[in-house]
Amino acid sequence: MLLFIFLAVVSCAVDERAIYEPKTLCAPEGSTVRINCTYKDPIETTNVTELWFYGSDGNKTHPDGETTVYHTDKKKIANSHKERVEFLGNKNTTCGIKISNVSREESGVYRFRYEIWQPDYKWTQMPGVKVTITGLKIEATSMKVIENEAVTLECQMNCSLTDRVFWFRKGQHLKETSKKLEIPRASYEDHGSYWCQTGHVRSPSFLLNVSYAPRNVVITGHPTTSIEEGTSVTLNCTALAYPPGRYTWVKENSSQVGSGDQLHISKFNASHEGSYHCEATNNYGTTKSTAVNLTVNVNKNINVILYSVLSIITLSGLTLGILIFQRKKKTNRKDKQKIKGVEDSEDRTYMSLDRSAVASEYDTIMQRK
Repeated sequence: MLLFIFLAVVSCAVDERAIYEPKTLCAPEGSTVRINCTYKDPIETTNVTELWFYGSDGNKTHPDGETTVYHTDKKKIANSHKERVEFLGNKNTTCGIKISNVSREESGVYRFRYEIWQPDYKWTQMPGVKVTITGLKIEATSMKVIENEAVTLECQMNCSLTDRVFWFRKGQHLKETSKKLEIPRASYEDHGSYWCQTGHVRSPSFLLNVSYAPRNVVITGHPTTSIEEGTSVTLNCTALAYPPGRYTWVKENSSQVGSGDQLHISKFNASHEGSYHCEATNNYGTTKSTAVNLTVNVNKNINVILYSVLSIITLSGLTLGILIFQRKKKTNRKDKQKIKGVEDSEDRTYMSLDRSAVASEYDTIMQRK
């Protein structure tokens, strides 16, 4: 009797009681995988256990040592799959599963197992379904690209790409929708980070380095007006270049006065006046910026002197005016006193005359006539 049961279990382990469709699957990382499974003959019984498990060894018929992604008893489902696996079957016809957000580590052979405890009957549908989870990656026809050369980027994965592929450069969506992005003449604008995407799956960023001579060399930080003597001045030089450029500073198109992306003059004076430009250089060429003119503000001292002279003149004029006013006032006072004295003496002379005496003389004079 025991021998009969053992033979029954072994024979059922390789029995084709279910059909997988398809037998192999390939899906991008992060996508949802559906494994279709259909019972060959309807099973009309209760008290059954249905489960799915996977592993690298596709010959195993028992889940021991494998990862259980679905089980009728939910406590036996691996923690990594409890929230991501949906059983699509019923106890009569279908037995498929759907796994969301798959990762590369979940590649392997998936098998469905059916267990009935009374009578003791267990089988695993063999062979299982080979599932390959792969990611996207970008490959370039050349890893060293010089400006004006052609280069092609290809979005690759181990599975065949059936969906449209979207391309991005520096975060900007490009028009190309095939798995190849062709650049017939690379320019400095093509230099940067790329990635491709299909569905919800995105490739890691790929840096395309395009070598080119410096361009857009610009000086910033220079004052728009003349510089006050004794103040500090800092000029900055920027450029687009790959490899990055080396910077030098030139005065009056003849003498080099500095290197690096900054030129600092701590105390600006008349000896620093002149025309300055910066030059950016790498292995592919040299480009210079537009010149800027720096001049010292000499009007400051003149203005100070002028203000001082005007102040002195104003104060002197004011002082002189006050003195003249005071002197004139004093003179007027003396004149008034003198005039008053004369008037007083005249009054006194007139008032000393004796009217009777005058009348007597007048009478006397008249009588003599």
